[in-house]
Amino acid sequence: MDFQSTPRSPFSPRLPHPPLPTSTTTNTLGILSSHIFPSLTLHTTLSLAAYSAGRFTNRLDAKDLLWPSAFVGNVWYHGVVWPYMSGRGRGVWEFIREMGYGNKLILGGVTVWGCRLFWKVFWRVKGRERDDGRYERYREVIRRKKGKGDLEKAVVIDEGEVEREMWNKAFLGIFLPEAVVQSFVSLGWCGVGYSRSYGSFSHHGQGGIGDTKWVHGIAVGVFAAGLALEVLADSQLGRSKKKKEKIVRDGVWSIVRHPNYLGDFLVHLSFPLMALADGVFNPIMFMGPIANYIFLRFIGGDKENEQYQMEKYKKEGAKKYEEYKEWKAEKNSFWPGIREVGNLWTWVVMGIGGLAAAGEFYICNSTHNIVKVD
Repeated sequence: MDFQSTPRSPFSPRLPHPPLPTSTTTNTLGILSSHIFPSLTLHTTLSLAAYSAGRFTNRLDAKDLLWPSAFVGNVWYHGVVWPYMSGRGRGVWEFIREMGYGNKLILGGVTVWGCRLFWKVFWRVKGRERDDGRYERYREVIRRKKGKGDLEKAVVIDEGEVEREMWNKAFLGIFLPEAVVQSFVSLGWCGVGYSRSYGSFSHHGQGGIGDTKWVHGIAVGVFAAGLALEVLADSQLGRSKKKKEKIVRDGVWSIVRHPNYLGDFLVHLSFPLMALADGVFNPIMFMGPIANYIFLRFIGGDKENEQYQMEKYKKEGAKKYEEYKEWKAEKNSFWPGIREVGNLWTWVVMGIGGLAAAGEFYICNSTHNIVKVD
C-alpha cells in the first residue's frame, strides 16, 4: 500500500490506517495539540461542573466523583467521539469494532476501572451527611486564620463566612489543579484515537513489536493485579468499618498501608503497555502513570490521607494513635518491602494477575491460530 498518497477515507472499515507522520503526531508539539490541550479543555469544563454542584450542595467531596468519571469521559472522547466527529467512521459502534485490539483493551480497561471506582465513591459520599473529614480540614484552616490562631476565637467565627471563603478559593486552589493533573495522567492512553486494526502511533512509525501476545498478556496481568488490589482493599476496609474494628492491618492492607493507591498505579501503568503491544505507543505515554504516581504519593492521596489519619487518631485516643504509628513503622506506604515476598496476600494478588495474563495469552494465541487457518 502506498502510504505517501492520501487515501479517500483513511479510516474506512477493514482498511489499515496509514502510519501518521512522526513530525505531526509523535513529537511534543504534536501530542500537546492532539491530546493535552483538548484534555485540559475537557477536564476544566468537567471540573467547573463538579465545582458548581459541590458549591450548590456544600460538598467538597464532589471532586472525588469527578476523578474516575472524568477519565472515562476522556478515553471515550479521544478514542471514539473525536475520531467519529472528525469523519473517520460511519458509526460509533462500527468505529469501536474496527479499533485495534490494544485500543479496545484500553477503552474497556479505563471504563471498567472508572465505573467501579465511581460507584464505590458514590455510595461512600451518599452514606455521609457531611463532607469527608479530609475536606473539613480546609474549613478548619480558614477558621484558625480568621481567629488568628486562637481556637476560642475560631469557634465563634461565622460559619457562612467560612464556607464562602473556602468555596471562593476552591476552584483555583483545588478543582483546577486536579484538572491539570488529570490531563497529564490521561497521556497513558493518548494514542487510543489514532489506530484501527493496523494503526500506528509508535515512536518509530511502525505498528506493533515482536510477539505482541506476550506484551498483551503482561499488560492485562498488571491491570488485573491492580484492579484486584483496589477491589480487595475497598472490600476489606468496608467490612472492618461495619464491624467498627481497629485499624485495618490484615488482608491486602498487610502488604502496604495504601494498597488501593498501589492498585491504582498498576492499573494506569497497564495502559501504555497495552498500547505498546498494538503499535499505538509513544514513550510519552508513560508520563501518564508517572503523573498519577506523583499525585497519589506526594500531593493528593497518600500525603493528604496520612495527615488526616494522624490528626484523627490523635483525637480518638492514645491507644489508636500508637497503633497507627506502630503500623507506619512496620509497613511501607506505597511500595511493598522485600519481606512482603513471604506475605500470602502478595501471592494472591500476583496469582490473580498471573491468571489474567495466562488467559489473555491463550486468547491471543487461539485467535492467531484461527486467523492462520482461515
